Amino acid sequence: MVKRTIKFTPIAASVALTLGLTACGSDNDRNIPVTPVEAFTATGDAQFNIEVTGKAVKGSMKSAVVTVMTLDASGQSVPVAFRSAASAEAESFSEEALSQDAADAAVEASKIAANPEVLTDESGRYSIYLDDDFTGPVYITVKTSAEGDDSFLRCDAYVGCGDYDVAPEADDVNDGDTAIEFGEWYKTDLELSVVKFIPAVEADTSGVSGAAGDLNVASSYKANVTFLTSLVAALLLDSGSSVDEDAIATASLNTVVQVMGQDAALLLSAIIGDLSNGGAVDLSDVDGEEELTDGILAIAQLSSSIQGLPSIGDVMSSIAAGIKSGQFKGNTDAGIAAIATMLQTAITNTANIFVAVATGDETAIEDALKAAFTANNPSATQAQIDAFAANSVGIAAKAKAAKDKAVKNGAATDAGLAAAAIKVKKALEVIGCTGAECTVGDDFYTALAAALTVEITASQTALTTLEMNIETAQSSLADVQAMGGDALTADNAAAFVSAVTLLKNEATTADLAAKAGSIFVKSQGYVTAANALVTQSSDYQQILDSATLLQTDASVAVTDTVAYDLALAALVAEAEAAIETFDVALAAAKLVAEDTADVADEKKSVADTAEAASTSALANAEGAMIDTAANATEALELAMTAVTAASDFAAAVDALEIAIEQALVAANAYLDLEGEGAQAMIDALTAMQTAAVAQGELASEQFVTAYNLQLAAETAVAKLEVLTSVKATSESLSTMTVLTGTGADAVADAADILADVIDELAEMGNNSGTGTSTRNADWDYAYSLDDLTLMLSNATTGEMINAAASYEGDKLVVAWGATLKGENDVSVELVTAATQTQALTDCVDFAAGTIDATQIDSCLVFTFDGAVTADNVDDAEILMTETTNHVEIMDGDSGFTGMLSLTADDATDSGSITLEGVSGDVDFKVMTTFIDSDMEEASALDITVNNAMGYTLSITGNESAGYTGDVMAMYNEMMMSFGTAAKTTNGLSITYIDGDVVDYTDVDLIDSSK
Repeated sequence: MVKRTIKFTPIAASVALTLGLTACGSDNDRNIPVTPVEAFTATGDAQFNIEVTGKAVKGSMKSAVVTVMTLDASGQSVPVAFRSAASAEAESFSEEALSQDAADAAVEASKIAANPEVLTDESGRYSIYLDDDFTGPVYITVKTSAEGDDSFLRCDAYVGCGDYDVAPEADDVNDGDTAIEFGEWYKTDLELSVVKFIPAVEADTSGVSGAAGDLNVASSYKANVTFLTSLVAALLLDSGSSVDEDAIATASLNTVVQVMGQDAALLLSAIIGDLSNGGAVDLSDVDGEEELTDGILAIAQLSSSIQGLPSIGDVMSSIAAGIKSGQFKGNTDAGIAAIATMLQTAITNTANIFVAVATGDETAIEDALKAAFTANNPSATQAQIDAFAANSVGIAAKAKAAKDKAVKNGAATDAGLAAAAIKVKKALEVIGCTGAECTVGDDFYTALAAALTVEITASQTALTTLEMNIETAQSSLADVQAMGGDALTADNAAAFVSAVTLLKNEATTADLAAKAGSIFVKSQGYVTAANALVTQSSDYQQILDSATLLQTDASVAVTDTVAYDLALAALVAEAEAAIETFDVALAAAKLVAEDTADVADEKKSVADTAEAASTSALANAEGAMIDTAANATEALELAMTAVTAASDFAAAVDALEIAIEQALVAANAYLDLEGEGAQAMIDALTAMQTAAVAQGELASEQFVTAYNLQLAAETAVAKLEVLTSVKATSESLSTMTVLTGTGADAVADAADILADVIDELAEMGNNSGTGTSTRNADWDYAYSLDDLTLMLSNATTGEMINAAASYEGDKLVVAWGATLKGENDVSVELVTAATQTQALTDCVDFAAGTIDATQIDSCLVFTFDGAVTADNVDDAEILMTETTNHVEIMDGDSGFTGMLSLTADDATDSGSITLEGVSGDVDFKVMTTFIDSDMEEASALDITVNNAMGYTLSITGNESAGYTGDVMAMYNEMMMSFGTAAKTTNGLSITYIDGDVVDYTDVDLIDSSK
């Protein structure tokens, strides 16, 4: 902090004194008066204890140059003072200048001049420390170069990151060819950045270290540098305005929605307000520092996909330009739109590969890799495809090893990672947004609040478990502490050393400080996201309160673990001193070796128990049937149990392997002292280690098998759930009047009456008249051949039929309507317009093609072999008969409203019937076609239900061979068969995929005579 002091320096004082004396002379002395020069001094102290730490990953950026700046009120980057280590003592600065402002600026410049060079480590990790009075945005860039330094970028794209100009020598990560493959280091020009806001905080006078757990750290902030934070930084710097937490939150949300879409954005609820709090995961080397949650895995897959595209920098620039213009996906710039399409293909491939990595064996991974390469390189030659296929064996092994390492490091469990892989794959099937999708509204914030609540609750549960583990560790620590100090003697010194070693091993395995730090960092992200929600509505205040409380409790856990680690370190030092003081090196080494071997034996017993449980659970799952809904549900439960058991088995083996490694370290230390029986211990542990490797392979195999059984059971359950709806739809259709024999008979009987009356009138030979039918005594008629009109009515039943016709060239157009009655009170109405004149006009227009079927009621069109009139119609030949009718049928139950269309082609003896409308709650369409040429009549019928399920019943065949077909419906966005259908004498029989056979009677689906 700068202290302003105004004073005269010795030089200034002497000048002033001289001038003062000479001023007493006369003007003739030719002395010129000079104004005294006033100098200003500024002094200041600086304590650099605000930690900003993170990782630069796209994959990991090794030995990359880290540049640290701040942003002024116009969003421009300006230098800021920082250090590479926390200050143990304050640094003092003093500068002199001709003005106080200049002196103050000189002090600040001195602070900045002492800024160190900072490079990332092999994992891309960096840490910088800001002045303790710093508040505002810090702008950090991390850069690798193709030439001139030792920086490298690791490829974590499964399909590779291009080619080397010159193949490197083969080593642990490079296989010596020119392809830059998954897990290999390469040189390239890449710059990533992040803007992190450091809030003003009250000074901490407690003397306790900060959240990072390092000495002299007052407060700590995570600032990961990733692909997404770089896009956010570009938006913020381009805004030309000051940057605060709200600006970062807005830019972060906008970036995620633009690039990933709203559904995927919800997976990132924990860090949506500040993307620098997570997502720094290199898929080729997951260190376990960050949990592979759904959101973090989505970011990692997106970043991996970007790295697999040509020219990372150009791709990032195009994406940033698209976001700035308001729409990355479907941008009006063809180049940007093409990048979006390319990215979608790449991320779909990455997600598919990761599912294989998380759930399959190396063969499954190889298949996914080859499929991705083909999709990414549609113009690849066969030689290129073959070359990649050959390399995919090694890549698959690396990918599988990276996944296993992630699980061993605690980033995820096998079961959790598999579930996350499937969920993320679904979320990334369609990335980005277009139009209104790019603007988030109340619905999104409601969903975000729900997702954030789930995250906070999960972290609260994890923190509760961690707090219990800390208490247990503190209790164990106290027990061991009681063995030392004044209680320590030559007799118990070896036991004390062994107890300290076991405690240290447990602490290393548990890594409580890292877990506490992880929860604390998450809580910081929760608070930022919750603040963004509260900005939208005060209704979300409870979420912010919960997040703030979690952050406070997590900070306490960090403090507790730091204190525990310090106390443990003191115990380790005391144990080392005890070995020298009491000269118990050999005895202590022997006891440590024996005790750590005992721990390994205990872990071996746990692993064996887990193996038995996994093997049994897998056997039960493999024996389960999935043929019925009940069986499939039970099979799914058994498979899920087997997956969990296999995952627990793998975790137990991981713990065993760690215990064996610790025991081997102790046994070898004992061997170095030429301890008796040390080699036998080593041999036994080595054999146990070999067996543990085999157990690990078995656990992996059992997990893959169990997970595939789970997928099969899930598929069966989902199919059988759809099958339930399919059966219900079949039942609904079978009882509809429009599809039953009763309904068909009603229409057919009315047609018979109409035909009889027309035939009767034709025999009379009159042009017009009225009367009662002699063939159908209940029917009265009135007709006019001159006007081409006909009216039939039944006074007893209330039925009526009317028609009006017109000759139109080679067509006879008829507009008609009817109200009919069938058996069992079935009523059939052929709807027509309010007047016959209007009805006929509409039908004429329809026949001419000037209006479509949706604009008419009921029309009948005969097409002849030439122009027809009343004089020659009897001699003309009908070529085509078409009728489109607005039909309403009621039978007291379901009823039907819709359109009935018929076409008969006399030239080919073929025809079709289309019935489309609503019956009950079902909107469906029936299409029937039939051919009756020289061969036996063949028919085809399709019934499609217009719902999300897409129910379709398709039947084809003829009378002699029988009518058969399928019942289809949508499943997993594809049509699949849910049963086979066959026409029976009085209906239809369907054999469903679960073996259930259902007969539907009184269904007259195919009958051309009607």
